[in-house]
Amino acid sequence: MKNKALDIYELENIEDCIPTIEEMYKFKFEDREIQNVKNFDEFCDLIISKIDFENIESCTSQQAFYKLRNSLIEEKISEKEKIKLETKLTEIFPRKNRINLVKKVENNIGFKLNLLCPPNFISYTLIILSVISFTLVFINFKLGISGIVISIFGFYLGSRFGREIEIETIKELVEKITLENYLEVRTQKNTVNKSELKNVITNWFVENSGIEKEKLITATFG
Repeated sequence: MKNKALDIYELENIEDCIPTIEEMYKFKFEDREIQNVKNFDEFCDLIISKIDFENIESCTSQQAFYKLRNSLIEEKISEKEKIKLETKLTEIFPRKNRINLVKKVENNIGFKLNLLCPPNFISYTLIILSVISFTLVFINFKLGISGIVISIFGFYLGSRFGREIEIETIKELVEKITLENYLEVRTQKNTVNKSELKNVITNWFVENSGIEKEKLITATFG
């Protein structure tokens, strides 16, 4: 049975992710280098071949857990025996002082956790406002632009002062950190573990392209 091809919008979503993945893994595609790639498996293999770091087969998610745990201990946010994979993030980051505690960990660990967000009803309201405002630009330019500016400012405030946590446990946060900051959490700098890298890259594209994993790994590129 022939595998189904990704549609043009899904391919565009993957293309939109390329600059970020290049920056994350410190490489650059040559012009038309991905033009003849037939599917996501080949695409992953190409990405891995471009990553010019030493291959050391150590578990990155384990290193991410230790790095996170050490930060929580050093910042006196929690005690070692309380930091388990199943520990609830709401226990580590109480709502009252959540923003400051997350900032402390980020400053200690050296990168953003991207953990906090505004309530869903605010996010949905801002998305609807953005869509309506974009449409209004063609009808009433000033009103449409005003709506776009308000929605952008709203998203900024939401990202700055949001206190909601969409994931639940330390385990989920470790997985998120590993996907988004793979090189930074490696204990031995400028190294990768190629035996786990394809799965890490695949999961990152699933999170950022909006394409279901099964479809992404089985569909062709056209």
